[in-house]
Amino acid sequence: MNRLLLLLITALATAPLATFAAAPSQAPQASEKKVPARQGKLVFVSTTGLEDLGTLSSSLRHAKAAKDSGYLSDVVWLTYGRAIVVLDPTVKAVPESIRKEAQDAKAAGVRLVACGNALGKFDIDPKKLQPQVEVVDNGVAELSRLVAEGYQVIRY
Repeated sequence: MNRLLLLLITALATAPLATFAAAPSQAPQASEKKVPARQGKLVFVSTTGLEDLGTLSSSLRHAKAAKDSGYLSDVVWLTYGRAIVVLDPTVKAVPESIRKEAQDAKAAGVRLVACGNALGKFDIDPKKLQPQVEVVDNGVAELSRLVAEGYQVIRY
């Protein structure tokens, strides 16, 4: 018992004074949350079409979740190839749930970008896209530009 008491007294005597001097209000609170840096940039590239609706759906949900996280300064969902049909309201094979995910992603602040070449290939009128999106001439050229600007790529 005396040994334990001696160890405790020694520990207290040799501990830095700052250990005991900090006011309780300065102690970190468990409920405090760090503010995100908001510096990262992601581009979700979707080329999968109606052959894999699950992947198409995931690309939109994941882009929205990334934007909602608060850690990123910009999130882009870029589509070219077969995935372009998800934005065409005349394609009946696209489930309404996926159309809603595209609308939800846009409402969350995800920039939806469509390839003009793919729109032409699939004879889709850019003015009728739902939701309305940014149209670029060439999706691969846009992807190259985004990568050059520091965006990280997630491909679906």
